[in-house]
Amino acid sequence: MTTPPIVPEYRNRQTGLIIFGIFEILLGLLSACLIPLMMFSRAMAIRQGHAAAATPPIAPGIVVYGLASVSLIWLGIGSILARRWARALLLCLSAVALVCGLAGCVVMAFVLPHIGEAMAQAGKSAAPPAAVLVAQIVMVVFILAFFIVIPGVIFLFYRSPHVKRTCEARDPAERWTDRCPLPVLATSLMMAFGGLCLLGMTGSFRAYPVFGFFLPHAASAALMFLMGALLLYLARGIYRLRLSAWWIALCFQGLHFISNAFTFWRGGLETWYAKMGLGQNTTAASAQFLQTPVYKWMMVASIVASFAWFIWIRRYFPKQVAAGAPQVEGSI
Repeated sequence: MTTPPIVPEYRNRQTGLIIFGIFEILLGLLSACLIPLMMFSRAMAIRQGHAAAATPPIAPGIVVYGLASVSLIWLGIGSILARRWARALLLCLSAVALVCGLAGCVVMAFVLPHIGEAMAQAGKSAAPPAAVLVAQIVMVVFILAFFIVIPGVIFLFYRSPHVKRTCEARDPAERWTDRCPLPVLATSLMMAFGGLCLLGMTGSFRAYPVFGFFLPHAASAALMFLMGALLLYLARGIYRLRLSAWWIALCFQGLHFISNAFTFWRGGLETWYAKMGLGQNTTAASAQFLQTPVYKWMMVASIVASFAWFIWIRRYFPKQVAAGAPQVEGSI
């Protein structure tokens, strides 16, 4: 007589999944509300006499907030229904947001002392101390809340083995997220997000830098479209654990970093932003930090970290993957 396998006990987290799902839907609705707010702010700025060239284009913000809104609402519904794919995606995305938040805290430590100077350059006059203090408080609260506290809580909740078992019990069927290790899934999601952003921003910039030179508007739009399509193609290949996609993504990343280094060396990021048409106020406000040695070292650190991550996930890309072979979930 065979003994049936012992299933470890777990605490049902269905209520927590519903609460977190509702919260994620609210975050998605908040992101959606930011789109008309951006459009209204730009319209008011132009109406008050500011030239359109002096204000940054809103298309990038619309694309980012639109994708965030749709994703959060979709994931919130999936969490309420205790879907396995929702847990996996929320775990990956919250981990990415948390890493970005930690990097943002480092940036914030160097930016805060220069906010007054940046506001003065953007407004052509000295900013009141009270306004500087308010700007500093808003920046600290925003970074800590939306990139540290909220992603951290979401990450810890969905990482719980009890949440994992609850989703598996209520959603026993294998989902597409189960076929890919979580670190690779997170990489694929970020590449897909970058590709969608590039496609959505196609034509939004007056010029795009390539190895120190700026392409005209039509060529820039074509290049951004091709890069967006390539990133979507590579995201699919990364998800399917194709080693060729990993190599192409690594080479693409290297060429992108080399191109940016040439552009920065030839004219600096302030010139870069101005030629791209990001707005005079944005360019002036960014110049205080973009030209500091701290920013240059942070760029180097981000390049090293990005390549190190790609090299680390190489372990999940076997030379040959048997059709239908089960994949083991990676840890984040």
